[in-house]
Amino acid sequence: MKIIISTLFCITLLLGATGSLLAQTALDQQIKSDINITRQMVNDKRNTALAFNMNFTHEEKEAFWPLYREYRGAIAEVNDKRVKVIVRYADNVNNMTEKLAQELLDESMDLDEEILQVKQHYIRKFRHILPNTKVARLMQIENRMDAMVFIKISEAIPLVQ
Repeated sequence: MKIIISTLFCITLLLGATGSLLAQTALDQQIKSDINITRQMVNDKRNTALAFNMNFTHEEKEAFWPLYREYRGAIAEVNDKRVKVIVRYADNVNNMTEKLAQELLDESMDLDEEILQVKQHYIRKFRHILPNTKVARLMQIENRMDAMVFIKISEAIPLVQ
């Protein structure tokens, strides 16, 4: 259970998964509260990094933030699914079967592809409101933030035996 809680905690708080996951888990109220607080902190850091580094014009800023919130919501939907896969893994880490390992790996790869599709979809939308140099900078910032998140997640997940 400790692996599940620490893994779920790291993942949900760092990925900014939506509240629907919380309603479906058996975590107690304190952990739910901690996750929500940490999610907000991560999202605030992401927003601060963007605001500081994007150098928006007034018009760009007005168009960007609603679309960015939409984008993060779409990413969060995929990350909700990823959390479920990781929780399944954590629940079975000590009794992993070949079949389950294959299922989890396939689901994980499908989610990687889904994330890529969401990014491609929103890059097209961002290009309607921002110059390509700013869209590229946006994706660089997003990728850097995501890399930091995934490092933390990786540290919390034990290797398959």
